[in-house]
Amino acid sequence: MDRLPCPSCGVEHDLSDFEPSYRSPDAYLAVPTEERDFRTTRGSDSCRVRDDADTNRRYFLRALLPVAIRGEQETCSWGVWVEVSEAAYERARELWDAPATIQLAEAPLDGALANALLGYDGTLGLPGTMQLTGPTTPPVFTFAPEITHLLAVEQREGVYPERVLEWLVAHVH
Repeated sequence: MDRLPCPSCGVEHDLSDFEPSYRSPDAYLAVPTEERDFRTTRGSDSCRVRDDADTNRRYFLRALLPVAIRGEQETCSWGVWVEVSEAAYERARELWDAPATIQLAEAPLDGALANALLGYDGTLGLPGTMQLTGPTTPPVFTFAPEITHLLAVEQREGVYPERVLEWLVAHVH
């Protein structure tokens, strides 16, 4: 992919080296820091959050949200968190290290985007599915086809490199 000059700093950025990413689901960040050891369990690819009374538990898995770049062969994938049911969480954990052929044969897991993405309004909770892809690759999140949110449309139709530059500016600067 070509290098594009950044409107913010003037430096030419190689967009193929950039993918916006979130380290935690928003629900994890909403738990007060002093309560996280007690109410959460978080690894690099999975997270569980419970309320104070332990009557409500939530489950999250890390995934990629790919968006095709028009005129390019590669995609730009957002590193996001997806909220899933307890059953989907347990099934994904059972299959996490299984070969890609087994994971890809598994039906996609229902879920919802668990991050409010910078540069968009209303992404938190958008529904879709998460497909496991193999033991060394992250699952892929795809919005439900009926979702008309701008990000879902961009995922289905692709974006121009300039849109990826907008994401870069918002996340880096």
